Amino acid sequence: MSQLTRKKRINVSIALFFIWFFCIFIYLLFINFVKIPLLYSIIIMSSETFLCIFMWAFFMIRIDWLKDINTGKEITYLNISNILSAIRFLLVPLLIAMFGLLNVTEGHFKFRIVIFIFAALVCLTDLFDGILARKLNQVTRLGMVLDPVGDFLMIICFSILIFANNIIEWWFFALIMFRIPGLVVVALFLMAVDIKFKIKTTFLGRATIFYITSHLGISSIKLLLNFNNFYYDVFLFVTQIIGSILIIISSTEKFIQLFHFLKTQDELTKDNIQF
Repeated sequence: MSQLTRKKRINVSIALFFIWFFCIFIYLLFINFVKIPLLYSIIIMSSETFLCIFMWAFFMIRIDWLKDINTGKEITYLNISNILSAIRFLLVPLLIAMFGLLNVTEGHFKFRIVIFIFAALVCLTDLFDGILARKLNQVTRLGMVLDPVGDFLMIICFSILIFANNIIEWWFFALIMFRIPGLVVVALFLMAVDIKFKIKTTFLGRATIFYITSHLGISSIKLLLNFNNFYYDVFLFVTQIIGSILIIISSTEKFIQLFHFLKTQDELTKDNIQF
């Protein structure tokens, strides 16, 4: 192990420890507002700890990805963009707990506002981490992986939560699950059978993720404020139809990309054998 690699691993390990401590501290502040069963607290803190250990293990394995992809400059620490992505990743269990416990805080309007502001701040980190990475010329492969994984985890958890509260339709929920974890499962399968692949990020793909995230945010307002309005429900229904069409088109594009890439790889392999 080189001295540079050792330095990277030590610095990253220390940074992730303080990020984990910060997220646990935020949760301890949260339970001062709402008293929840000890078992739930153990589950939530265990989830944050597990996610931190998982992230640390991945970083240790792929520590060579901690360098700027544009200049090739080695980075020996987690930059501000990586830190924001890591915090957002670890705060997913707390966000889910906050929204999941809204029923027991009925009538506590101030607490609901605090949840809304906190959720907005966490989501804003998704905007600023990419901007800061490009501004500081510190776009790393680790950050490019952690950012979408954090987004996908948040989308999956919030989709389950909102669907469980009968705010979105089952068919829209099923399409979200197909689009997000479904493609991830396909990617993991291809990696397991040692098939190399590369799927480019397209405008349609980014637009789909942005649409799903925005729709879940709008849908969570109903959960947050606990109100029923006919026109609001119609709006959600229509936007779910639009979102479903977008998900189907985007997923089709991804599978066409994957099929074309694998087919091209296969043809290149045959050419190499003939050569």
